[in-house]
Amino acid sequence: MRRNPYGSLTTIEYIGPRPQKPKKNFFGGWVILLIAVGMGLFFGRPLLASLRSEQVVGTDAAADRMIEELHASTRPGDKLAVAALSLIKKDDKNSQVNSTAELINSAYQKALGMDIRELLNQDMSSAFSQYPQLWYERGPNKEIDATRVPNLQRFFHRSGEDFSASDVNVGDVIFWTLPDGNAHAAIIVPGPGLHANEKWIVHHWQQGVVWENKLKDYSMVLGRYRFGQ
Repeated sequence: MRRNPYGSLTTIEYIGPRPQKPKKNFFGGWVILLIAVGMGLFFGRPLLASLRSEQVVGTDAAADRMIEELHASTRPGDKLAVAALSLIKKDDKNSQVNSTAELINSAYQKALGMDIRELLNQDMSSAFSQYPQLWYERGPNKEIDATRVPNLQRFFHRSGEDFSASDVNVGDVIFWTLPDGNAHAAIIVPGPGLHANEKWIVHHWQQGVVWENKLKDYSMVLGRYRFGQ
């Protein structure tokens, strides 16, 4: 007789239902994954847009090449682009501007010989109530009215041609409201080098005038205008 190697222990037969493997919740995992991806895209889009736009910033050398390309053009928009691009050059003291309003005023004066300060003052004198009443002024003030971006935006709205985002062209002026509530403006120009077919902006930002791929970064658009063209 074969001896039981376990001594007195004997095999006990299991009687009952067959054990079932746990079911995998296939759809639950995919739903969680899709939700995670969706949240990543929603919250990450502004950051990605910012990173893309900052990959290339126009330099003084690139500005010189673009100015040379556009210099012979008689189109007013190209002239405005040339004037705007000349303002980014850090080595030209005569080109330095210290605010968004100065950028717009200087570009129009350089490119088209148009005195926006004078034109705005004339329009405000005839329609003062149509301008933003934000500074408790009782009438036009030629010395400071054109230094205020909301006034410039209203002037362009009253005097220029509005257009949609799909119709943006070189030399156009665009106004935004920034997240901090301040009004901001820029002039549309071509991009540098391989980006020449793209629409970039020249604007005053922080400590100076910059040439950047940020046209689509600002969503709170006050208006897009084509004036003097």
